[in-house]
This record gives sequence, C-alpha cells and structure tokens, in this order.
Amino acid sequence: MTHQPHPSTSRTTSSSTPNSLTPNSLTTDRRSATSRRTFLAGAAATAGLTATACSSGDDSAAGGSDADGGPVTLQFWTYSLKGGDPSAQAIVERYHELNPDVTVKLSEVGGTPETASKLLAADRADTAPDVVQIEYRALPALVVAGVVSDLTEQVSSAKAGAEDNIWSLCTLDDTVYGVPQDIGPMMFTYRKDLFDQYGVAVPTTWAEYAAAAEAIHTADPSVYIASFAATQFEFFAAHAAQAGAKWWSNDGETWTVNLTDEASLATADFWQDLVRRDLVTVQPLLTPEWNAQVNAGKILSWAAAAWAPSVLYSVAPDTAGKWESAPLPQWTPGESAVPFLGGSTYLVPAKSQHAEAAAKFAAWLGASEEGSKLLLTLDIYPGGNGGREATLQSDPPRLMPQQTNFYEIADQVIDDTTIAQTWGPNVNVATSTFGDALNEAALGGGSFRDVYARTQEAIIADLKKSGFTVA
Repeated sequence: MTHQPHPSTSRTTSSSTPNSLTPNSLTTDRRSATSRRTFLAGAAATAGLTATACSSGDDSAAGGSDADGGPVTLQFWTYSLKGGDPSAQAIVERYHELNPDVTVKLSEVGGTPETASKLLAADRADTAPDVVQIEYRALPALVVAGVVSDLTEQVSSAKAGAEDNIWSLCTLDDTVYGVPQDIGPMMFTYRKDLFDQYGVAVPTTWAEYAAAAEAIHTADPSVYIASFAATQFEFFAAHAAQAGAKWWSNDGETWTVNLTDEASLATADFWQDLVRRDLVTVQPLLTPEWNAQVNAGKILSWAAAAWAPSVLYSVAPDTAGKWESAPLPQWTPGESAVPFLGGSTYLVPAKSQHAEAAAKFAAWLGASEEGSKLLLTLDIYPGGNGGREATLQSDPPRLMPQQTNFYEIADQVIDDTTIAQTWGPNVNVATSTFGDALNEAALGGGSFRDVYARTQEAIIADLKKSGFTVA
C-alpha cells in the first residue's frame, strides 16, 4: 500500500457558504486538568453559553431513530472522506456491512473555521449533524460553546486503540470529547540530493540548522534552506513550546499570557537572525512562486510534520526520489521531545439525534484496528494504533520512495511527542496580530521581539475586553 499523510487543513472543499460565526481555538494541556475544569465553567458563563443535551427533533428528517433500535442515518461532516473518492466510499460501505441498520451520509465541508462556524449555526437552529471532523485546536472552544457531547463512556472500550498522547488531543479535564482521526508528528523534510551536493549534514539542532542555512546560501546565493512564512502561527507556537515556552496558561479563572519569556524571545531572535542575514527567503507557502522555487531546487526543506511529503509531492511530483525526512531539529542536543502539529478529531454534536450510534461509528473509524487501517487509504496519518502500526509495513510516501525507514522514523517521533500545548480562548486574535506584524517586520527590518510583545498585548487586551481575568 502506498499512501501519504495529509495535513487536516489541506482538504477543504465547502458545500455551502459559511456564516460569520468563528469560535476561538485552543488545544489540550494534560498537565492542567484542574484549572481547565474551572476555565471551561468560567468561560462558558462569561460567553453566556451553556452545554445543551441531545434534543429530540424530527427523527424522520434525520433518517430514522436509534431509540427503539430502528434504522439510523448518520449525517457526517468531513473534509477527509469525500463522496466522490472510491476509498472513502469503501470505508462507508464496510461500515454498512458491519452495521446494516446504519447509513452514513457524507457531507463535504470546508476546513476548521468553516466547519466550526456551520456547527455553531446548526446547533442554534437545532439542525446539528451526528459526526463532525474538526482540528484538535478548535475542539476546546466548541466544548466551551456547549455544542459537543461528552464521549467518555461511549468510547471507553476504544481507549486501547490509540496512545494516551493522542487521546489527550481530544480530552479536556479527563473528559473525552472526540475520537482521534489523524495526527501530525513533527519532522524535517529536505532535498537530500542537494544537501549532499552542498556538503551539508542534516541538522539535528537549530544551531546546526542555522549553520546549514548559511552553508547552502553561501554555495549558491539563489538557494535557501527554507522559506520564512510569517503567517504560520501554529509552527512558531510549536517552535517556542519546543524551547520551553507556554504562551497561554490558566489558574482557576485567571489567565496568564507569556510570549515574551526567555524561551519565546530566543525563537524570535533565531528567526530574526536568519532573515536579517538573508539565509531564508521571506515568502508564504504554497503560492505559485513558492511551488516554482521548490521544483527548481531553490527551496530545500520544510520543517513541518509527517504530512509535508504529501503536500510537496502535490506541487513538485517531478522531484520525487530526491527528498528524505528526519526528526525535527532540537534546541538542546540529544533531546527529542516535540508537540504535534495539525491533525483532527471526530466529535459528536450535543444535539445529534443519534449520539450513541454516532459515537460508535466515530470510535470504529478512528480507534478500531480495522477503521484506522482504512484511514490509510485517504492519504492521512491515522491516530489509531491499527493504522499507525500498518504504516510500518507500508510503502514510503511517493515523494521519497527510496526512504524505506520513513514510517519507522515517524513512529519514533510519535513516541517522542510529549510536549502538550495550550491554546487560549482568543487564538484567532493572536494568529491575525502575529502574522501581520511578523510579516511587516520580516519585510521591513523591524524587531521580531516587538512582534511577540505586540501580540501578547493584543491577546491580553482582548481577553480583558471579553471578561476574562488576566494575571
């Protein structure tokens, strides 16, 4: 079997126009369970939102009722399982074989912002679907909004189907609100042929990365180790977390925001130095210009996750066989801990009319051995153990057919993914402020440290405006 992992945001076709509702996004920090409980209660009260139990609605509109054991139609909002994809249809048909009284109807929606907006609107209109795919970082905000079911009991028998660090992505305060679909183990994907040509070793630390950037650009001033994409907020947050930063944290009802600690500013200084010395090219990812430079061997690497080879192959298929992937560089030699980058979960809306059947389907697809193996056919990196173990017998990604140990490396990275990140309730404000300011600083020679400070100020001001207590 050949497959390539995908970022959850790379498959984003929308069947309708999203409304203006956009929830804030945050992810789980397993180390602050007690304070999260208080935050969820406080944030829900502050926002004037309360959790809503499953409502009784019109069963005929939903396609049947599972209350009396009758046939059920599950409405599944997803951007990974596409109705026109034979692999997706095969997955649905297999579930129908196993559960003849259940019909799964696929609805292709947009990425996380569009899906979250539509879900909030559907909850208010009492027209919620039964299963929804959403990125991990958006789940807690939807929990606060009261539109997500507690699945702890329904999926308890499936917990052995994925590792704890993966379940933690959809767990808040020991309450499970989703089933993992795919994950993003962070990796460094690079043009091995050109690294070899320039005599540059694969960097294992960020200091080595900077040295490699200098060596490559010195050898050929038209070539860069990578592009500096200022709008990649999640990457910069993960990079800072890898250095020991914690941008959001909460104690009871009080939030602490810290983008100006020593660890964060070290990452700001690191990237400013590379930009100032013209050792990375300042431009966004996946534009026609970026794609052309990747094809021409002018941009030689991408520090992202195990889904990067799939994206690179989609824009530069003729370079297949010239790339390899390695673990992400570290700040401290010998360390291996990283956070996840990207990935998505299956949640059951609070107003699903068939919550029990929906939870059963979600658990089968994401955490059963058979279901998670079938997810491999969708070119994503499954979070379930069955699919993850199956990768070890899979062919490498098409971008690097010669790297037969790709999935062995990725599997070890997953074991090393022990850094938990917390996203604040206004991550959308942080993302826009940070991206705009960092792009301006990178192009205009401004201070990256000031960007981090300005973003911190904007986050704090917005939290206070929204009624949160800030330390």
